[in-house]
Amino acid sequence: MDDLNYYLDKYDAIPLDTEQYKNSYVGWALDFFIDETKVINPYLDITLRLDLTDAETNYKDNFKNDYSTFTCFLIWKLLKALKDHPSFWWRFINQKWYQINNPPLFCPTAVGGEARFLPIIINNATKLGWLEFSELYKNTKDSIFANPIWSNNRDISYAYQLCQFVGNLPGLDFLSFAMQTGRGNTQSFLYFGKRTYYENQQRLTVPLAIKFHHGNLDPFIIELLVKDYLAELSKL
Repeated sequence: MDDLNYYLDKYDAIPLDTEQYKNSYVGWALDFFIDETKVINPYLDITLRLDLTDAETNYKDNFKNDYSTFTCFLIWKLLKALKDHPSFWWRFINQKWYQINNPPLFCPTAVGGEARFLPIIINNATKLGWLEFSELYKNTKDSIFANPIWSNNRDISYAYQLCQFVGNLPGLDFLSFAMQTGRGNTQSFLYFGKRTYYENQQRLTVPLAIKFHHGNLDPFIIELLVKDYLAELSKL
């Protein structure tokens, strides 16, 4: 428990005031979907195809720098959109709901070899400006490729439990993608797929798979996030 308290403090976690949601749909969902006697599988999966045409133009015209990639830009903008939807950062831990106000970014990255995948972990990711974020993302990625050694220490385990998980599978043009997770995980998982450019329509698209726990999230909130995310991608 001491380790958990350390990481809850590190990531600015506070107990969620569930009383404010009493006698509402949110309060009902927070209780119902964590009850294993009522719901066998509380997770939902949805895969969307996003139009990135305007986002790519915005990136090239206003955000591209010596450190950045378009993928990095997509992740940074996603974090900005997520800040307006705090229920993505609600976690049910030891029979109590928390809100993680400063979750680390956790990006599994294919490095090949025996390690196969290693995580890019960026602390304070939601508070970083674009230049700081793009430089740190590149340096962290370069570091794990230079030293691709698998580890599962407590820092990584707690970062995974309390993170905002965003993956990228640039070689897979999937139509749907259902991710596995433990029964106790209440964080959301987002995975980008292969981007596709349609010459005849001059459109760039990408699949985005989202796994979420129905206790703290639902398709209505997913729809709101996607609308805000697409708007955020076009902002300066």
